[in-house]
Amino acid sequence: MIFKWMKSGDLVLLAAACIALADSSVAKSRNSPAAVEQREATTLIATSPKSASAESQRVINLSLTANDVIPTGNDWIALPSIRASDGALQNFNVISMRYRGLLEVAGVADRPLMTPFIEIAGVKRPLSHLQWSLRDYWIPTGTMEADGVRVRLTYVAPPDSRAAIVRFQVTNLRSTPLQVAPGMDLEWGKTNRVTYSPEPLSGRRVMSPTPIDTDMEVFEYNTDDTQMAWGFAYVGSQGALRTGTVNPGLTARHEAALAPGETVDVHFIIGVGLDEYSAAYAMRVLNKKIDRYGLDGLIDLAADDAHRRTRTTGDPDLDRIMNRNLLFTTYFAWGRAIDTEQFVGMTSRSNRYYVSAAYWDRDALLWSFPAVLDSDPARAREILDYALGVQARDIGIHSRFIDGVVLEDGFELDELVAPLVALAAYADKTHDTAMVERHHEVINTLLKRLRAQLDPATGLYSTFQDSQDEYVRKPFSIYDNVLTWKAFSDLERMATREHRTRQAALLKSEAAKLKSAIYRFGVLSGAKGAGGPIFAALVNASSGDFVDVPPGSLMKLPALGFVSENDPVFRRTYAWLHSAHYQYSYAGQPFGLPGSYRLPFTTSWEVADHLRLAAGRAQALKILKQSPWDGGIITEGVKADTGVPDTQGLAFATAAGYVADAICDEFCKDRE
Repeated sequence: MIFKWMKSGDLVLLAAACIALADSSVAKSRNSPAAVEQREATTLIATSPKSASAESQRVINLSLTANDVIPTGNDWIALPSIRASDGALQNFNVISMRYRGLLEVAGVADRPLMTPFIEIAGVKRPLSHLQWSLRDYWIPTGTMEADGVRVRLTYVAPPDSRAAIVRFQVTNLRSTPLQVAPGMDLEWGKTNRVTYSPEPLSGRRVMSPTPIDTDMEVFEYNTDDTQMAWGFAYVGSQGALRTGTVNPGLTARHEAALAPGETVDVHFIIGVGLDEYSAAYAMRVLNKKIDRYGLDGLIDLAADDAHRRTRTTGDPDLDRIMNRNLLFTTYFAWGRAIDTEQFVGMTSRSNRYYVSAAYWDRDALLWSFPAVLDSDPARAREILDYALGVQARDIGIHSRFIDGVVLEDGFELDELVAPLVALAAYADKTHDTAMVERHHEVINTLLKRLRAQLDPATGLYSTFQDSQDEYVRKPFSIYDNVLTWKAFSDLERMATREHRTRQAALLKSEAAKLKSAIYRFGVLSGAKGAGGPIFAALVNASSGDFVDVPPGSLMKLPALGFVSENDPVFRRTYAWLHSAHYQYSYAGQPFGLPGSYRLPFTTSWEVADHLRLAAGRAQALKILKQSPWDGGIITEGVKADTGVPDTQGLAFATAAGYVADAICDEFCKDRE
């Protein structure tokens, strides 16, 4: 059937042609439960066998609470909120350029879109008390044992597929035969446009058969035409459809009689497309890939794709934090629009983040980009093409929609220079001169805009808002000016390498003059208890504010190459910001690092910045390892006294990259 969302009534036919195919097979080996368990631990890749011990080294266990969620996904489809308590899929989303953000498919009211269940001897029960693990830090599996059965539930979105698989493996642990039926309840309650927060879309939701296959239902979202479609397929299982209601849905289940030790292996597929045909065919293709490679083989290929991006520090706890967040920034800060296929960036593809699905130059290029550059230079190239292409017109403006149109106005200096810093880092790593040449005009335009911010009286460059997106009366941010100094220095190095001597000399001079101005106007006396001059965060020609701005913290200055950590001015600055003299120092708190009036807690940026400082590394490591974060995914910050995450800034994909990159820079052992 196809669910259509038309522009009439208060239903929406989310032409999100996402189909879910479900196939099933019964493992016919009638071995003991112990033998079955051993066999389940062994996976075959599509091309070569893999030992159980080798695979187990690529599986980690998660410690989650019932309120946690697990994200996974790929460029085309994001599954941001798999509920840890019962494995329910609360919603999924795709990127839409037409809607300048996400199109989110969700359930009725606060109920999940899809809820798995298991019938045991005719009694239906929800999954519960799941123990979760991750294959290669990205593919989640929840396991429960109850009433003589073992249930394993796996979600995986194979790379390059416009679809995701939901896999059930149910094993009879009893000594007698048993009738079971794994299944899924689906109820489509709403479709939301997400930029910052979910906004319900009006229209009509309709379910109808797919145009090309059986045992599939397609759900379309229409206005004057189909904009996107999604579906659910259950090939080989039974489907009971709920039609004629405002919230169309179904129940898919697969009955199986299991001998002792026998396993039934059932899968459903969720996929997305631009209309009912493309969605249906995306699911058909994925199902045929399962036929060709096998379900285990296809999951192995997806795991290998995740594995090639990961790194190691030699510390399993750090590896778990680093690699989960590296993959989260890879797939939740970046993706492809379902309607244009463009590669785009955003703060987060999860609505758990309070300003999700919008673009910031700072977030994209200073926080997420370095992590992606380290793990996947080809993807980093796509990031720069997008940042210097679609987003080029309004670089430096507070926030924009994913198509480059201004969302929130207000000039921010660090965002203006972020593309220059990112481009230089890319050129240093890849020596890709074609990238620099391709965006030569944009670079020159950015430099022109940057030079227009120079204040002749001080030699500093002005901003309207600081790096926490707040208006500042004092126009000169010291961090922003240090970042500008780095941009000039980086570009001078690039020009020298390309034998552009005249331009290199100009950039070198600009960097030197700016550094002198920063020390003249940015290092001030008067901070109570400092014992001498320190860096101020915000200044004008005659005074300064002794504060910190965590997203653009003074603690970054050594990492930017501007000053040594052992420099007396920096050491005094560090000591003062960590003392009781600073209102937001959180000195003495178990999870305390400096915050601000806008961010009155320990932020993820400060944790990352302190990892790079000898003086702060131990505290940063403690916070990283002992805070639960958002089920292990980096948040905007944590409370200084408890380590509990800030509830607004959950699932923060760009900051996840910033923290992952800091961990790897300091601790990775596998660099060539």
